[in-house]
This record gives sequence, C-alpha cells and structure tokens, in this order.
Amino acid sequence: MADEFVVNDAVFIKVDTAKLGEFIDKSDKMVEDFEKLKERFKSINEKILKSWEGEGADEYKYETDHILEKIGDLKAVLDQINNSTVKDIRQQFCDADAKLAESNREMANDDGSEE
Repeated sequence: MADEFVVNDAVFIKVDTAKLGEFIDKSDKMVEDFEKLKERFKSINEKILKSWEGEGADEYKYETDHILEKIGDLKAVLDQINNSTVKDIRQQFCDADAKLAESNREMANDDGSEE
C-alpha cells in the first residue's frame, strides 16, 4: 500500500489510497455474501425444526438463535468501519495530498520567478 522513495536525502512515502476504496467496495460484497449465509443457516434450521419436537428441539433453536444474535449484523459493523474510519482516513490522505501538491506548485513557481 505504501512505497518509500528518497529525493535529496528526504524520505517520501507514497500511499495508494485506491486500496482504501477497494476495501469499501469489497465490503459491500462481503455483506451480501454474509447475509446469504445467514439466510441459508436460518433455512436449514427451519427445515430441521419442522421435523423435530421436544426439549432437544427447543434447546437447538435456542442455541441457533443465540448464534445468529452473536454474529450480528455484518453490514452495521462494516458501515461503521467504512463511514467512521476508512472514508475519513482516505479523505485525510486526499486532503494532505492536495495541500502538498499546492505547496509544490507554489515552490515551483517561486523557484521559476527568482531566475
């Protein structure tokens, strides 16, 4: 994600913010896949419980409901990560890049006007 290079003994780090964007894009697919797995899990459990009665079935349902509760909502988690962290980090890098570009242009113009 980051490469270092040296110019006049100064170390610069090149950051590829596209990787952050790729993570955001991929997270939508992960959520979709995760939701499909949860639905399949629910469907399988419903089929099992249709032909099962008694304390064992009740305990099984309790446990599978507990599993679904614990795994929670991946979409909410990834949205929180993306919206409060990844997008902010990406924006900060982009803002810093824009400021550095402007500073470089100003220095280049200052160097050119002194000659």
